[in-house]
Amino acid sequence: MPRTLEHFIRDTPVLREAALRVRALSRSMAAAPAGLYTLCYHHVAPGEQAGFARQMRFLGRHGTFVTADRAADLVASGTAGQGRHFLVSFDDGYADTHGVALPVLRALSIPAIVFLVSDWVDAPPGGDRAGYMDRAAVADWLAAGLDVGSHSASHRNLGRLAATEVAGELGRSRRDLEAMTGRPVRHFACPWGVAGTDFDPGRDPALARDAGYHSFHTTRRGVARGPEDLLLMPRHVLEPAWGLYQIDALVGGPTRAAR
Repeated sequence: MPRTLEHFIRDTPVLREAALRVRALSRSMAAAPAGLYTLCYHHVAPGEQAGFARQMRFLGRHGTFVTADRAADLVASGTAGQGRHFLVSFDDGYADTHGVALPVLRALSIPAIVFLVSDWVDAPPGGDRAGYMDRAAVADWLAAGLDVGSHSASHRNLGRLAATEVAGELGRSRRDLEAMTGRPVRHFACPWGVAGTDFDPGRDPALARDAGYHSFHTTRRGVARGPEDLLLMPRHVLEPAWGLYQIDALVGGPTRAAR
């Protein structure tokens, strides 16, 4: 596929930074439309803790943080569009989600969900899967009043699997996580999350529903408002090191000057 100007700008840090600063001049979270905004983080390094807290406080000024269950209820009932809501989510279950992000969430009383790869919990030190939350960290996360969801059993690309294999990934992860936590696991986030590449949108969300999940989260940017979004939930992938203008540029809505 030939590279477009958009691809060139995206892949050139200096040009991307300049483009985002220009875009932020005409977009703002204060102008973002109503609906559910699911935010997706991965790593939050120790040096990024202050930036992550700054982002949480900034978003809190522009909407209400909700739990994963509340988010699903708002979308399923079609009432998400009656306000601006934020669901904070973390993929993979990195140790810094517990060690760095959790203290911020506790201090600011912000609900969140971590989507765990069930086979990676308690990975042996020094192994390929070291650096992820162990059972003690998961228990501490739950004790803080936060939620756990599934990110599959082994983080395989669902789009490359047969339907029976996908069903196995979904079902085994949910069973293992429920056995580990003693709590229902109702929400699933697809690894990588790009429709047509990382999952089959005509097959896999339905398999997740059949496995007992209430929602299927992707990495498609957008705002969820109605029941049609529940099994193809959009999420905004964010980095804790981003400046607030980057959130305005990528998540915010057009200001009056831009209309």
